[in-house]
Amino acid sequence: MIAVRDLDAAMTAYHALGFDVSAGGKHTGRGTHNAIIRFGLDYLELLAIYDEAEERAHGGELSDFLQRSGGGGLVAYALATSHIEELAAGWTSGFAPVRAPEPMERVRPDGYRLSWRLLIPGGSPWGKPWPFVIQWDTPDAERIARDAPGVHANGVTGIAGVTVATESVRSLLPLYARDLGLAVESEGESDATLRLSEFTIRLTTGDAERPIQLALRTPKGTTDFVPPSIA
Repeated sequence: MIAVRDLDAAMTAYHALGFDVSAGGKHTGRGTHNAIIRFGLDYLELLAIYDEAEERAHGGELSDFLQRSGGGGLVAYALATSHIEELAAGWTSGFAPVRAPEPMERVRPDGYRLSWRLLIPGGSPWGKPWPFVIQWDTPDAERIARDAPGVHANGVTGIAGVTVATESVRSLLPLYARDLGLAVESEGESDATLRLSEFTIRLTTGDAERPIQLALRTPKGTTDFVPPSIA
């Protein structure tokens, strides 16, 4: 999920990078709208505000982020599930508790409505070193038929993984391994790697990587992780 100040300008910029970008629609009652860069079931989301008063009434997190960051950036990533209620019921992480899954919907420019539920550890997905979880009400096949994968001129075919910068790998690992049920491929004091099918998640303190150290020193809520690698 990439926050942008101007959705049309962002769509133009990503198109210039060789991505096939499609208008996604408006989030009901949230004051936000998006555009989708779709590869398959995986996609990048460009998220912007179309009604600031409505967005502020719902919490104003996107407005606040855009002000802090100077115009936008990667704010969160999501993992999909088909058993969101079971995840919520079995959640153990005390520093990132969850509430009941939250319903949301988006109305596409053609009027088609997509709906889903979100499980949001810590109450907000913004700038956290863990994902939020989504379960679609709309079946995958029907959703892909409406939000069709693009043909990207730059040759990109999917999202390979994400590197998550954190001050403590050890404290985060139980959330990923136990609560989210991801397989641990490697584990150390400063780095750990987890896998979900072909998707790789790297947790790191970035001891030898200056960009990650700089990210960790930014104000909380601006960013806690670096952009995903794309293949």
